[in-house]
Amino acid sequence: MGEVPGGRVIAMRRREAKPAETERLALPPGAQVYHLTRVRLLSGHPVMIERGVYPDRVGVLVAGMELVTDSITERLEELGVVFADAEHVIDAVAATAEDARLLEVRPRVPMLRERRLTTDLAGAPVEWSDDRYLGGAVAFSVRNSVAVNALSRTPTS
Repeated sequence: MGEVPGGRVIAMRRREAKPAETERLALPPGAQVYHLTRVRLLSGHPVMIERGVYPDRVGVLVAGMELVTDSITERLEELGVVFADAEHVIDAVAATAEDARLLEVRPRVPMLRERRLTTDLAGAPVEWSDDRYLGGAVAFSVRNSVAVNALSRTPTS
C-alpha cells in the first residue's frame, strides 16, 4: 500500500480474566490473562485499535515483545506458538468515546470491527481480539471455496 506501518502501545497488563474472556479462551474462573491495547499506524496516522486478550502462557511471551514494531503472530510462531485457526466476525460499529480519542476522530464515526478467536495447532485458544478499524483505511478480502465451507451467517448482537 506504500504506507509505513507502526504502532503505539496504550496498555499491556496482566489481570484476572473477565467472565466472557474465560468462556472464549476456555479458562477456569479466576485465571490470569494479558490484555493489550495497541493503536496501529499507517505512515504515522492512527487507523486501528487492537484490544487483544491472551491466556497467561501466551501473554507472558507477548509482554516480552517489542510491541511497537513486532508482528505478534510472526513472533509467537518463532517462539513455537502457531496461530493455526481463527474465527472472524466482522461488523460495523460506531466509534466509542475511547475509540475516537485513540484514533483522533469524532465519536460515533463508522468503524469496521473484527472480533477474532484464534487457536493453536492443538485447538487451544491463544487469542481473543476486538479490533476496530477506520473504514476508509482498510479493506477485507474474504475467499470462499466449495472445498471448504466455512461461511456462516449470525444475527448481530
